Amino acid sequence: MDKQDFNSRHIPLSLIAYIAWKNLTHKKLRSFLTIFGVIIGIGAIFFLMSFGIGLRDLVTNEVVGGNKVNSIEITSSNSKIVSLDEKNVEKIKRLPHITQFGTSYYFAGSLSYKKSEVDSIVYGINAPYQELSDLKIAHGRLINDTDSNVAVVNTKSLVSINIKDTKKSVGSMIDLTIPYTDSQGVRKELNRSFRIIGVIDEGDSNEIFIPGHIFGSLGVSSYSQIKLSSTKTEYIPQLRKKVESFGFETSSPIDTVQKINEIFRFFTAMLVGFGGIGMIVAILGMFNTLTISLLERTKELGLMIALGGRNRDLKRLFILEAVILSVIGAVTGIILAVLFSFFVNGLMNNLAQSRGVKQDFTVFAFPPWLIVGLILFMIIIGLIVVYFPAKRAERINPIDALRRE
Repeated sequence: MDKQDFNSRHIPLSLIAYIAWKNLTHKKLRSFLTIFGVIIGIGAIFFLMSFGIGLRDLVTNEVVGGNKVNSIEITSSNSKIVSLDEKNVEKIKRLPHITQFGTSYYFAGSLSYKKSEVDSIVYGINAPYQELSDLKIAHGRLINDTDSNVAVVNTKSLVSINIKDTKKSVGSMIDLTIPYTDSQGVRKELNRSFRIIGVIDEGDSNEIFIPGHIFGSLGVSSYSQIKLSSTKTEYIPQLRKKVESFGFETSSPIDTVQKINEIFRFFTAMLVGFGGIGMIVAILGMFNTLTISLLERTKELGLMIALGGRNRDLKRLFILEAVILSVIGAVTGIILAVLFSFFVNGLMNNLAQSRGVKQDFTVFAFPPWLIVGLILFMIIIGLIVVYFPAKRAERINPIDALRRE
């Protein structure tokens, strides 16, 4: 019987998989150490990458705040040449790919309540501007475009005028004094009472929001700022370029996000580098396991061919063993890394709360692409590692193998 006759038969793939599994479970300690190496390598990479991604998202959210990433802020920067008057506003509105268009006036004014009076910044806004700023209401409600003589105030303003119970402040009357300049350039002053309809927590200074049409009815000719959003983030650069060609200044949360991404791209790569040390140990361990397994089982493998197997079946056997080791190690490593991440995140929250931080936060992220990507990455690594043992197994001559002592 020549070699061609040996290769004319084959072993079913299901049986090859069974043999691969039985071999791995027969050498329990060796298989465990190999899988443990994969767990450490993949677990470390997953833990560090999820930390880097989560920390980036946390910093981005804190820095960018509620501003939508696909938005633009437009100002005239006190230019005497161009202003955000109705004519220019309409010109900007006609640009393509705009989904929301918010306008805002803002003036330095004063807030009075009973015997208390403090300086404050007063914003005259419309509903889209409110949404684009993503104001988070704590009590009451936000302004709509049909409101008049109502105000949304931040917590700091209420504390400044000695209102301790911010929830009960909804419905209270406050007095605002707001100096402004009308369309004729005449300096005037608005003195009016407003009913508080909502309270927000954000803001480091005293901030008050009132309906923007109030300033329009007083003859204020130019807005202080415009916020607009686009259908897609990729339209933002061309919209900014067009608006800037009109003579206005623009900014976008995208600028900040890009800078943060640049910093964390390097940071994440550095973290993965540390995790890669564990990965090298896992690769060497797997290569050692499969190579020793081949040397120990040469006679057994020759017998498999003599009993009806093909040389390529031996190659498949080693490939399946590598895939099994890779998948079990990668999945277990990711699960353990997720559990450890929850534990670490809980410790960090407890530490932060002991230092006065009230709001919970998450510094880990588990995007599906990272989970699937690392499992596939480990399978590919396993296939690369098994290449030489599998090729060697494929070239086994059953007669020579059976002669081995």
